[in-house]
Amino acid sequence: MKFWTLPKFEYPATHQFKGSLFTRLTYAALPVTLGILITVNVALVGYEPTAEFRNDFNATQKFWFHAFTGPPKPGSLCDRRVFKVGESITTNASIFDWRIDAITRPNSDKSGVPYGGTVLDNCDVSHMSLSGDVSTQSIDIIVNTLCRGQGSLEVASSTKKSFSAFPSREGPLLRGIQFSPSDPVNRNLQHILSIAVDDIIRTWRDALESNRTETVYISLSADIEFCPPIIGLENGTHSPCALETPRLNVTAARAVGGNVIVRQSRSPLPSLDSPYELDGVLRPPIFNLLHTILAAVHIDLGNPSPNNFLAHPAPEIIDRTLTAVFSQTASTVVPSMLYTYLRQQSLLSDSESGPSVFDPLRIPGPSVVQATYLCNKLLKRKDIGNLIVSILVATYGMFSTLWTVYIAVAQWWIRKGWWTRSGPDELLTDSQLPDTKSGFDGRRETLSLVSTKLSDRTCMV
Repeated sequence: MKFWTLPKFEYPATHQFKGSLFTRLTYAALPVTLGILITVNVALVGYEPTAEFRNDFNATQKFWFHAFTGPPKPGSLCDRRVFKVGESITTNASIFDWRIDAITRPNSDKSGVPYGGTVLDNCDVSHMSLSGDVSTQSIDIIVNTLCRGQGSLEVASSTKKSFSAFPSREGPLLRGIQFSPSDPVNRNLQHILSIAVDDIIRTWRDALESNRTETVYISLSADIEFCPPIIGLENGTHSPCALETPRLNVTAARAVGGNVIVRQSRSPLPSLDSPYELDGVLRPPIFNLLHTILAAVHIDLGNPSPNNFLAHPAPEIIDRTLTAVFSQTASTVVPSMLYTYLRQQSLLSDSESGPSVFDPLRIPGPSVVQATYLCNKLLKRKDIGNLIVSILVATYGMFSTLWTVYIAVAQWWIRKGWWTRSGPDELLTDSQLPDTKSGFDGRRETLSLVSTKLSDRTCMV
């Protein structure tokens, strides 16, 4: 056999394919088959699972073989984050720090709820409470929110914001802690809220000096109409609760006067004291502050309702939401510093004179809860040594199986006579192979006969 002649295939050794066409086609298909098997095994065994912490529950990976298999679905690589009662949560806006107070019908353990990056489109403020002390010039506000889910799931959370002339009681916004005090959103919101608190303290102090009130401490609760984005924007149309001024329904109010007697709006027990009603002196500045807090919370929750005067600073929205003037005495009024400031900024935002405080307060989109997710289904490429061994072993196993199947099919094909026009003569079986043993025996008998004749002639001589 010449060195350039390709050896014929035989499987097993007693079955030899004598056709040259079959041999050439098989040799031509070998590198293609090996290339395909190696490529497939690089994708199958060339990568190993790894675990990482990600901030996005819908994190995905993109490799070259995803062009054939398709990329993984968002949310299929990470485990959900389970929040429990008492934990602190924040949104991606990072304005307020929320604490989970209660979970109705928890679906994870006895007090937990799994979270997988769902947008907060069914969350809104349900209740607000305010406490004020004019002697310490302090205002404390607690905001309660409610998030509703499937299966009557409800998650109640709350946040607290304090304002005071004493540094130890002043509470900064969470955004100023996470980012920096000079952050535009933090700086502008802190300034706006401080102006609203100054309006309350100034009006309260003037009323005390003019003997129009004796209240030195006040506490009240107000219910808010529940209007999350899923309700406020339904089928592309805004509902009335998203267009009209948010309603603040004061459900309870208590006050302490100079005689240290607590007066309340409602009492379960009979009382000789006259019930306390939030008068026209303190009501306007307090409602201005509550509306401002509500607008800031809506920005934190990603609620793009058109009645939010911080996110949509139209003059007409500010006019119908905030009170422009407060009564200083029985015959004089003073302008609200909050209203005046926001009105000037709203005119500035409509002009080309420069940026206003409203510019960084836009709502980019629906908010999500900041969380860290364990993604234990991610892939990474193996080390080069482990990669080569894994590919070789996998390719050998696949090729051996395919080769066995291929030879068996080829034998059946040739036996049927479909490989050549002349019929099934491409495969030599045991009966067709040269019988080397019988040929050798014949030659040995011939030599023995010749030897016998030569011996006979020698004897005769």
